Parts: sequence; C-alpha cells; structure tokens
Amino acid sequence: MADQKISAMPSASTLDGTEITPIVQAGVNKQVTTANYVAQVLNVNPALPTQGGTGITSYTLGDTLYASATNVLSKLAGNTTTTKKFLSQTGTGSASAAPSWETLNPSDINTQYGAFYFDYSTTLTADISNSDTTIAVASTSGFSTAGAIAIGMELITYTGKTATSFTGCTRGAANSPNVAHTTGTYVNGAQVATANTSTLLQINSTSLSNGVTLNTSTQEISFAIGGTYNLAFSAQLNNSATGQTRVAIWFAVDGVDVANSASWATIASRENATTPASTIMAANIFLTVTSSNKVTMKWLTDDGSGAILTYPASASPAYPAAPALILTVNQVS
Repeated sequence: MADQKISAMPSASTLDGTEITPIVQAGVNKQVTTANYVAQVLNVNPALPTQGGTGITSYTLGDTLYASATNVLSKLAGNTTTTKKFLSQTGTGSASAAPSWETLNPSDINTQYGAFYFDYSTTLTADISNSDTTIAVASTSGFSTAGAIAIGMELITYTGKTATSFTGCTRGAANSPNVAHTTGTYVNGAQVATANTSTLLQINSTSLSNGVTLNTSTQEISFAIGGTYNLAFSAQLNNSATGQTRVAIWFAVDGVDVANSASWATIASRENATTPASTIMAANIFLTVTSSNKVTMKWLTDDGSGAILTYPASASPAYPAAPALILTVNQVS
C-alpha cells in the first residue's frame, strides 16, 4: 500500500478506542491509542458549554452547576454546615440571579392566615331605669354604629351612639327581662336576630392577619391568594328568655350559602330571674376559594330569643374576656 492516498483507503468502522495513531513526540515517532489520545485532548481542553460540555475540570462533593452568564457554567459549592439549607434565588423582576444556600424562614413559606373576633365591653356611668332609652357608658369605642348590647340578663338594641352613650335603645330585646341597672355594671357587645331570619354575623376586630383580611363594613373575609383554607369558629350563645331556644350558624361565599356548613345548638331556658343560660358552639369547615371570593358568616335563632354576646374579663377571679365570636382562617394548600 505504498503511496496509497488516505482517501483511497476503506472507511473505518466505529472506533472502539484500541486503534493505534502515529504521532511525533519530542522528534521521535511514537504511537498512541485512540482512547488515550482523546482522553488527553479533553483533559487539556475540556468541552465548552456551547459544545455540550461544562468547561470545568474538577468537582467537589455537593457542587451544583448553574449558569452564571450566557453560555457560562459555574459551581455553587455544597452546603457544608450541619444546618439544613435550601436553594434560594431572587431575581430583579426581569433577570435572574445566582442561587445560594439559605435557611428556611417562616416568611419564606408565607402561609396565609387570619384571626378575627367580635368583642368590646364598657361600663355604665349612670344608673338606668327599666325604661331609659339613652344609656350612658364610659366609652362606645369599637361598638357598631347600631346594634345590640347586653347588661346582665337584659339584651338591648340601639340605633345610634355618641362617644359615651347608646341612643334609640329598645329594652328587653330577644325576650329578655328589662330591668334597672346600676353604675359600674358591665355593658357588653351582643348580637340578636329576628326569629327564623337569616342574619349577617358581625365581626369587628382583627388579631392576626397575613393575606386573609376582614372588611368590618361588609363583614367579608378576603383572600390574597386562592387555595384551600380551614375556617374554624366558636360562638358564645345566650338565652335570657324562659324556654329553650336554638341557634344556627353557617358560611356563605359571595353571598351564596355553603352547602352542609350549618351548625345548630340548643340553649336551655334561663336559670332564674338573674342568670341567663349559655353554651358555646364550635365548628370548622374546609373551603376552596379564589382571590376574588368573599366569605361571610350567617346565623339565625328559631324563636328570636337566642343571642350571641361577649363575656367580659374579670380581675377577681382573674380570667380574660370571652368574645362573642372567634374566627380563625388557615391556608392548608
């Protein structure tokens, strides 16, 4: 095959690395296998990212590759601490950034939640008879512009208020006894309803909120992020009338009642002329909502005697207030 052109030689099959290639090294003719030749070439000149390689010749346990620029790969060293960390990355809004190892904070999870209640108590600053329609108190701050209050056994509705009085009062509401009351007696926030009438449940305070908010004007609960939420409530129920009564509470989404969400409780007849009957209702449901949905709570009393009211805090014996309603909302997915 002397002087035979390479182009005239037969084509080789797929290389298996054992083939011998002649080279000149330091002026001496030598031979090298194809496998050794290719390995040495790549070791000196590793394949670039644009060629399907990395351009990197060494790695350490835990290294993570990432694109640090266009067509450039870099290494993020592994987390060598004994603290569990997670990859974190924050962009500029239009461009990405290099990843880093960070510990997980509660704010990173950003679970949505809210805690709300109906409360408020004040005290009488003057004696009232069983027929007075203006009731002087220490402060009406926080109370609804119009609504209901409880003084001892008596439930009273009012149509207006000043900074230190309730006006337009109707005494003996919800079939309760209307009696005289003395200065210093507690005046507590309450809710009453017409018999067998669906009534919007009032919520007036927020204790915690992260993405779940309360509109005190509409009593609507809103959600910044759609998802599935656990809504749990407890309500302080009261009956100042003779004869037992029943109360139901349920949820609505965008004004439409949620199927199978109602809870009923029976309240016994008042114990005597000075002691009302009471019980607590507690329940929870799961709701899947969007960020545009509004959730409200509704209630009714079957004969108009049932009420929902706050029990004030006490100094002796010491215990905190019991809000008329407590509602907690927690995102679960």
